[in-house]
Amino acid sequence: MRIALNTVGVIVLLSAAVAAVQAKPNFTGKWALADPNAAAGTMNPSSMTVTQDAKTIALVTVGQMGEIKTVFNLDGTPAKSPIEVQGMSIDRTTKCAWDANKLVMTTVSDFQGQTFETKQIWTLGADGTLTVDSTRPDFQG
Repeated sequence: MRIALNTVGVIVLLSAAVAAVQAKPNFTGKWALADPNAAAGTMNPSSMTVTQDAKTIALVTVGQMGEIKTVFNLDGTPAKSPIEVQGMSIDRTTKCAWDANKLVMTTVSDFQGQTFETKQIWTLGADGTLTVDSTRPDFQG
């Protein structure tokens, strides 16, 4: 009887540990660049506010183009996040997927018949640091 209870206890502890490892990070918060001067003269935002619930993650970035809101569905289905820039509309379709504890976010934009894709991979460090690896087109050739 004692062996059976010990075995059940070990299984419960292992199950809890596996569940904790598999828990998806929550990126909610206001984020600023580590070096605010890094955004000078570029299209990089200077700050970003993130809200996340069970279904979506929404980003509000502030930079040279003003405030831009982008919404992603956490279930992987496409979402629409059009933006207006200097009176012109840019249609954007967003998708995201979890890769273990990394969130992979893809945005496909259509601007005056040209389509381009950006991709970000977000990770949250144990110290609470947000790391974003970005891939985007080089508009300067």
